[in-house]
Amino acid sequence: MVHARSQWLAAVLIAVALAGAVGASEPEYIIGGGGAGFGLSMPDLAEINEFVDGAGFAPFGDRMMLIGGGGRGGFVPGPMFGGAGWGAWIESRRGNFHAEYGVGLGGFDMGYGIGGTERSVLTIGAVVGGGGAEVVLTEDPVPTNQGIGSRGVVVEPTRQVYDSAFAFVAPYLDVQIQLLDWMGFAVRAGYVLPLFELNGQDQGPLYAPALALAGPYVRVSVVFGAITAVDAEI
Repeated sequence: MVHARSQWLAAVLIAVALAGAVGASEPEYIIGGGGAGFGLSMPDLAEINEFVDGAGFAPFGDRMMLIGGGGRGGFVPGPMFGGAGWGAWIESRRGNFHAEYGVGLGGFDMGYGIGGTERSVLTIGAVVGGGGAEVVLTEDPVPTNQGIGSRGVVVEPTRQVYDSAFAFVAPYLDVQIQLLDWMGFAVRAGYVLPLFELNGQDQGPLYAPALALAGPYVRVSVVFGAITAVDAEI
């Protein structure tokens, strides 16, 4: 039911993102470039935290560090196409129990330049692609600063690994501001919506909940590229 609602919402948001293409005016600017940045991902970790806590591990916080980037080219006003990808991770510790959750996503970036100038551009669009997520639960039988059992035997930690492969759509709103003719920065706010997923486990006796999580993200990037008037001489 949750995924059905996600698919419906994703379809509506993509339609809104591309609606500006209908009856659009002639392009005034050409934009092209790419870069990398960092930010925060804020998915709903409630079910994963319940699973992790029930297994004896400390729950995760509600914000994940995000690193990623991408590139695109197109017209303003008009369509833009490119690619984008990012990863986010978080960890927790409780004594000798160490939990990690990480996710990586990448896909095709399609947007529409709503408007702008040679110094700034506003874009609405969506990234459509695939990704993977993983939860790793590690238990060290002895304190990690020793790593040796009572009889001098090196004790290996116990690991439980749960993973997921999924497809997603991530509608976004993006603002790019040029500081120089060839460089600027962009702020992107979006929302990841998993469409479907395949879950598995490499090791571990328990069954984890869905690892592909919906939620908002924000990223600030350094962008190398230019915004050029269509009638400007090159």
